[in-house]
Amino acid sequence: MIDVLFEQRVVQNTGLAAEVIWQAVDSAFEAKGRAEGVSLPMAFLVLPLTFHQRTARALASKTQPGALYKALADDREITVGLQMRMQAMSDRTFQALSIAFHTGLLGLDQDHERQLIPGKRTPPVVHATEEVKGVLNAAKRVGHAFAEMTLVQLCTHLNISF
Repeated sequence: MIDVLFEQRVVQNTGLAAEVIWQAVDSAFEAKGRAEGVSLPMAFLVLPLTFHQRTARALASKTQPGALYKALADDREITVGLQMRMQAMSDRTFQALSIAFHTGLLGLDQDHERQLIPGKRTPPVVHATEEVKGVLNAAKRVGHAFAEMTLVQLCTHLNISF
């Protein structure tokens, strides 16, 4: 019998998810002048935005600043199903955060509102496939959006709630 979720488990594996979250956090951290991290709830937006092919392509093709605004202006349907995807991917996000903390990819800033900060300065792996490169580019754009907007603004524009 064919496993219909095989491709999802291969492409959206937890190790890659940890790297994608790190990429978004690193991008936000750099955009904020290495002075401020990312609040934990924002991490739950990364995978639903970047592991969704249509959204990842829309984000990866936009220039910064304002890549998320530009993607939403071009395609308002990006927000359709985002709340459901965020809830469905919460376990994977928790697993990815666990890997990221355990391997030192991410740290928790104990002095400043317990925000996520990058533990490494360089990407852990160089990827060859265009699909993964697109996901990581989308993660960079998501990270910049984290630096540009507050959690309340993100929730409003993406039509989500926690």
